[in-house]
Amino acid sequence: MTDSLFLKMRQAGWFDLLVYALIGSLALLLIGAVGFIQYNVQMSKMPEGLTPYEINQALGWFAKSRDSFVMVGSYTLAATIIGFLLLAVSCSLEDRISIGAKKRIDNVKVGLQYVAAIAITLVMLFPIYWMVISSLKTSTELLLPVPTLWPKEFQWENFPSVLQRAPFLRYLMNTLITTFFMMAGEVVLGVLAAYGFSKGQFKGKNFLFLLVLGALMIPIQVTFVPIYVMVSRVGWVNSYPGLIVPNLVSAYFIFMLRQAFMSVDDSYLDAGRVDGLTRIGLIVHVLCPMCAPTLITISIISFINGWNSYFWPKMVVTQDAYRTVAVGVVRLRQTFAGMETANYNEIMAGAVMAIIPIVVLFLVLQKYIMTGMSKAAMK
Repeated sequence: MTDSLFLKMRQAGWFDLLVYALIGSLALLLIGAVGFIQYNVQMSKMPEGLTPYEINQALGWFAKSRDSFVMVGSYTLAATIIGFLLLAVSCSLEDRISIGAKKRIDNVKVGLQYVAAIAITLVMLFPIYWMVISSLKTSTELLLPVPTLWPKEFQWENFPSVLQRAPFLRYLMNTLITTFFMMAGEVVLGVLAAYGFSKGQFKGKNFLFLLVLGALMIPIQVTFVPIYVMVSRVGWVNSYPGLIVPNLVSAYFIFMLRQAFMSVDDSYLDAGRVDGLTRIGLIVHVLCPMCAPTLITISIISFINGWNSYFWPKMVVTQDAYRTVAVGVVRLRQTFAGMETANYNEIMAGAVMAIIPIVVLFLVLQKYIMTGMSKAAMK
């Protein structure tokens, strides 16, 4: 009986999640216990006469955070135990309830899932909602001690005012130019490299691909200094090549395309060779059409990454003539320096104008992103 109940619990969708929650709660409690041990050890060696602030500064990180870890771990453990009990009761009564009751329970579960999904969606969309309504408020209303969830009076003039404060249209044009060329370079070079790693036969192929994967683990904050030095020496600071060339290759896109190309059977390539296709012809007429969802996906992701890029444009550009929109929003904020009130409403208006192309692109092409991700995950 016990084995049968445990087997039913294992087959339930919530079991694995509860197990992870149990492991997480135990880990938090363990960290809290380490914090209490560290606290006791350090307090025993603490000199007398110290103020509470000095004592707090002398304590280690685990000792300072011990109460938080224990509290969160205890609540998580209690919720997990309750979840296991409810799951056990549900599985034990599963064979005893009627078909109609099962349907009602299933409907309740589906309803709760919808409620949870809607709640999570609202939490994630609230910052965007707040940015939009803030862009339509007056500066006085935006700085009220008690914020309003809806503008008392819509200030549509905030948007044309942004265009007067800074060359925002120039920022948008620069972003469009750099994003287009970065996307084209990442797609073209990624396709060629992925073909070599997936269908090519040469020595050291797997080793070179491991180096490409290793590049995924290195953030730009580690490599931007030597890259900036090279860009500066060739005179590409404050120029389009300085913005575009360092971002023409993406190791992540090479990996995705390689996985997609590997899912294509070699017999299709052999048939293309029989028809007289060259390597470029095989890529253009065979591999790319068969892996179109993945190509569309990486194109969309590349466009989004290029449009939202901030760190590198901030480093390599110091003139308005080449600033991108992400850096331009920060520059827009600086145009209000020295004023008695900061016009955050106009800053929000600039941010809204900056995200509109990305939002429209994602809403129109979101199905291709999911399809391409699933295709790239095969094989």
